[in-house]
Amino acid sequence: MSSGNPSLQLPARLLCAGCLSANLLAGCGAVPETAETEVLDTDPGRAAFERVVPPGGDSVGPDPMALAQELYGTREPVEGNYSQRVELLSETAAEQVVLFTEVGLPDDSVRGQRHRLEFAPQGAEWRLTWAGRQVQCWPGRGHQEWSREPCG
Repeated sequence: MSSGNPSLQLPARLLCAGCLSANLLAGCGAVPETAETEVLDTDPGRAAFERVVPPGGDSVGPDPMALAQELYGTREPVEGNYSQRVELLSETAAEQVVLFTEVGLPDDSVRGQRHRLEFAPQGAEWRLTWAGRQVQCWPGRGHQEWSREPCG
């Protein structure tokens, strides 16, 4: 499926940052072994995510994937095998759905989290209209699969 613009073709476009530094997204080296490397072939839909209030700040921009990185990404180095990825799940003229995933979080219980972000056109830009969250727990702290359920 092509929109005529090669940078917007499906299957999913990905942006990732395996080792974050001041040069965010400067390169996508190898993803750490402990990172979830699954790329979704289909959108799991809203029902699989717990609705969350989007972070503060401007939620309008020309590129939904870059906006997701700006809103949910980190520019600070994170210790350990931390990685983040931005994935375009679906795209139409009326909506773009983006998945922002972080794995290897420095948290006792939560190993990873991912946000399903829906964007609608607003003039020449895109506005974040809905956000949902799933978590994945560290071993011994709850479920190992992506879920709306909290970790223990």
